[in-house]
Amino acid sequence: MFKKIILSSLITFSSVLLLAGCGASGKDESSDSASSNDKVKIRFSAWDKFPDNIVEEFNKEYPNIEIELVQIPDSDYSQKINQMLVGGTAPDVILSFETDLPKFAETGSVISLDDYLKETKKIDVDDFIPAVSKLSEQTGGNYGLPWAYASEILFYNKDMFDVAGVDYPTKDWTWDDFEKAAEKLTIKDGKTTTQWGADALTFRGVWWSLAGQGGDEVVKDGKLVLGSGLKDALAYQDKLTNSLKVSPEPSAGDSVADLFASGQAAMTRTGSWMTGQYKDVDFKWDIETLPKGERAYNSLHTGFYTINSKSEHKDEAWKFIEFMMSEKGQTLNSKWGNNPSALKTIAEQGAYKNSGKNGPSNWEAIERAGQEGEFGYVLVNASTTTNLVNQFDAYILGTTPLDDIFDKYIPNANQEIEDNQ
Repeated sequence: MFKKIILSSLITFSSVLLLAGCGASGKDESSDSASSNDKVKIRFSAWDKFPDNIVEEFNKEYPNIEIELVQIPDSDYSQKINQMLVGGTAPDVILSFETDLPKFAETGSVISLDDYLKETKKIDVDDFIPAVSKLSEQTGGNYGLPWAYASEILFYNKDMFDVAGVDYPTKDWTWDDFEKAAEKLTIKDGKTTTQWGADALTFRGVWWSLAGQGGDEVVKDGKLVLGSGLKDALAYQDKLTNSLKVSPEPSAGDSVADLFASGQAAMTRTGSWMTGQYKDVDFKWDIETLPKGERAYNSLHTGFYTINSKSEHKDEAWKFIEFMMSEKGQTLNSKWGNNPSALKTIAEQGAYKNSGKNGPSNWEAIERAGQEGEFGYVLVNASTTTNLVNQFDAYILGTTPLDDIFDKYIPNANQEIEDNQ
């Protein structure tokens, strides 16, 4: 869902430092387009739409490098890229899904960017949000650079809070604070709920944030690590839905009504990309970080610029990536895609902020979410995590026993992950 709504609209960029010389490990020593009049073509893959002005901006800085866009639909992207890597036809620069990056690094399909990063003055690796450093530790180096990030946050209807006399959420809110507010914000007419305190998990990936908030590591060494944190999350959501009845039951399938946007729910927990979707709603609203459980946690989402290890033009590919990650490039990217840079000092400049007539104003919540978040479940095969989330929802609906989730479905998921490695 995130990729279709956001990742297909995050790219824009500008100037970059021209690297001089070759010879570092992993670099292409056979070409030096900077000193040649011949134009070098590099191929770059992305999913769905890619704005034409990107190539134009890049060519102002590097007229000797031609970019050929390899455009692949979001739904086929990962499978197609993996097939191209096996077949030796993959592009020079691959915008990689999160789930593919660890595998690409382990198999040597993409190169480490560390030698290039040591030379550049345009990218300060110490300025990345913590999740980037943690991922590089897991993969044994920086094999990809994030083009931006989206987080999972809390949205709330200020008008409904005002009418109910409930204080707005703060960064210190806990699960208990969320629950109490949801009770006060729920309105019933007999047995019919006319206003929900909180929406169901319409973006079902938030389940993983709840497990992380409960204290689980979620993902470690490529496997799902779920225990007491997920149990607490399931019990908490079950209480909201079935005991307190302040949140509706989860819907089957992917077609779910957005009760927050329609003014039927006071709060929703979803992705930061929805700030663009809610820009023109008719009520006042704002955002905050997700309420804390045992700790603060949310799942981050992005795509990673990587260089195909079989590329014959690695230096030119790096120039393209460096251009994308430069301050000017990241700023233009944020203005267009409304998502912050994973480089903290650039995000703080606020180019991603694009408020509507009624909200939001608390944009700092997204930057805090970036500090608290991790690339957790997104690093695992999407079909595997989707199947598990179906069982979490089924537990709330009373059709899947709790023991089956931990004794059957999670072990099966990890076996599936192992089999696909």
